[in-house]
Amino acid sequence: METKTGKRINIRYKCRLDDGRVYLVGEHNTLEFVVGTGRVPPVLEEGLMGMARGDHRVIRVPANEANLFPFPLGSHFAFSTDRAPGVAYDFGPGAGGDVSLSLGRRDYREPLPSDQDVFFEIEMLSVEAA
Repeated sequence: METKTGKRINIRYKCRLDDGRVYLVGEHNTLEFVVGTGRVPPVLEEGLMGMARGDHRVIRVPANEANLFPFPLGSHFAFSTDRAPGVAYDFGPGAGGDVSLSLGRRDYREPLPSDQDVFFEIEMLSVEAA
């Protein structure tokens, strides 16, 4: 079944900017929605048309539409530390050895620059009747 208006689809996505920076969305890198409801930027929705389960595609979304995408809280740019900014760790003794405790998480998302397009690397997970 191919993507068209009125179909319920589920996508996995990864985002990067013109300058190569990767925008991480954490564990919430999938999105399910009905095509044609305005949930995602119009250019992205257009680019998804005709995709079937298992298809991959890179879709360029202009900077002026990128923030229309429902990025989850905690989304941020990748850093070389392999740790999300805003997350701290505290180490201390515990029963059976040392333990770590994760302190705090981001409850906001890092904004995208307003002058760079976003490239969505899409994998179509499912296409169904709505």
